[in-house]
Amino acid sequence: MTQAPEDFTPETPERDRPGESGPGAFGPAPLVPGQRPAPDAQQGAPGPVLPQAGDAAIPHAAPAPPMPEPTAPPSALPVDMAPPGPHLQAAQPGLHPQAAHAAAYPGAVPPGPIPVSAMPPWPGGHVPLYAPRPEPKRSRVATVLVVLLLVAASVFGGAFANGWRPDLLAAETGSIQGPAVEPGEGTLPSPGPDAPQSEILAYLKEQAQLVLDAQSQSLLNGSLEGWLAAYDPTLHEQMTGRFNSLTAMQVSRFDYQIASGPLADDSGAVPLYDVSVAVSYCFVEPAETCKAADIAFNTRWRAGDEGMVMIEVSESGSDGPHPWEVTDLVAAVGERTVTAVPVSMEDRLDEALEVSEAAAQNADEWAHWEKPDRYVIYIASDEEFETWFGSGWDSEDVLGFALPLTGTVDGQRQPSTYATVMGVDRTGWGAGLTSVIRHELGHAVTLWAAPSERYADDTWWMVEGVAEYIDHGDKSLDEYDRLWDVRDYVGQGGCESDILPPDQDDDTLAGSGKYGCGFLGVHYVIDEYGIDKFTEFFGATAREGGSAADAAEDVYGKSYADLMGEITAFIAETV
Repeated sequence: MTQAPEDFTPETPERDRPGESGPGAFGPAPLVPGQRPAPDAQQGAPGPVLPQAGDAAIPHAAPAPPMPEPTAPPSALPVDMAPPGPHLQAAQPGLHPQAAHAAAYPGAVPPGPIPVSAMPPWPGGHVPLYAPRPEPKRSRVATVLVVLLLVAASVFGGAFANGWRPDLLAAETGSIQGPAVEPGEGTLPSPGPDAPQSEILAYLKEQAQLVLDAQSQSLLNGSLEGWLAAYDPTLHEQMTGRFNSLTAMQVSRFDYQIASGPLADDSGAVPLYDVSVAVSYCFVEPAETCKAADIAFNTRWRAGDEGMVMIEVSESGSDGPHPWEVTDLVAAVGERTVTAVPVSMEDRLDEALEVSEAAAQNADEWAHWEKPDRYVIYIASDEEFETWFGSGWDSEDVLGFALPLTGTVDGQRQPSTYATVMGVDRTGWGAGLTSVIRHELGHAVTLWAAPSERYADDTWWMVEGVAEYIDHGDKSLDEYDRLWDVRDYVGQGGCESDILPPDQDDDTLAGSGKYGCGFLGVHYVIDEYGIDKFTEFFGATAREGGSAADAAEDVYGKSYADLMGEITAFIAETV
């Protein structure tokens, strides 16, 4: 078995994920866009126009000096949430551009779109789970592989102080005629002939926000026409697919907020405007109470007599793209899950929902900390599995992952929800898929909205072990699929005094054996000391970020080394 090294090494909260490179420069500093010439103005080559109300003409404006550095965030985002614009260069070698800017301009926020690849990572890591080898005593056609991905997942940190919240519309369908927003709507008047550049950009920002708000309402109201009105016709086919995917998943919240911009690009014949936007979204659950997931992406706009429209929309960065951004989906909603599959799998959707609902009912028995409002389950072919959420898996041994997401809840950015992805081309539609979903929903229910996940050497075994325990259910230890691997691995000296995560040097036996040791470790502490103490121990460490050494003393009244000694002795005796 060949695995990429980056598929193995867990990233603990003490270790950052390397960021991606941001987009290239958008050109020179923005200039004031031209205005429509007045009838009595000097005639010449017409310049680009701004959307504005009425028939009042605004003379062509001369270019203004570059916009000064702002002294406050360009939006409601806190200062530490706004990464630098792509044109900003670090003043010191090795210094992040935002740090360089902060040193040069204390309290200021660099202008320009947020390069979503630069958004701060969520601490975590990802480790492949190895398939158990067939035990000779059993007649087994295939073995089950379950994989967890606890990967860095954040869009950007901080709070949305004034995020827009759509009302839930009573009508099942709706329609918006014409442009999403008529030019000139809003609180800011169209800029005059001598308006400074800051006024023009502020006006365009408000116009863009109005377009986004109207589009969100159209989506929630089921109006495809209103949704498409925000886009140039060249995007209509692509965005019709996105609309259909979101409505199939019963999107219940889709709040836009401009994160940065607009930043003018005057390099072409017509000025365009780059705007970074953030979206908080939910499925099925009421917008006022749901656990939202946040994404951020860059957009490019054209401003003209017809209003402002988006002509380009990038995929979200950091933990993106989310499946509905890049794949046409069909979905089914059950009592506890939203289950989505590519349209090519539509004939298996009912089957997928049935398996997902059963796994969710099993997982709910472990909602000792906070019960998920809704499990979101995506089932992928190989093509989607290698793309969704930037998984990039190049090994067929990775069959599924669970992804912690952050979102805006009550105006605050916080760990909020989980997305789970299953590679059905790798599991098949039988027992393999069932086991993968049960395992991954085990992660979702035990780590849902965890305030400070800790996925480190001293917690890995319980994070994976409890997911295995939830999948295994009430079957006897003799029926555990990995017991044969644990026996051989222990025979080679494994799990002798500790249970450590797999690493890039592990073979299939070592990887599977370690997961099996984690399962037996969780089984031991629950059987010996009770479920209440385990949930307290898990909550203090894996969910709240405390060390296992401190928690063992507080919960079990003994050192972590002594507790692990008991666990490894039990493993040795069991196998």
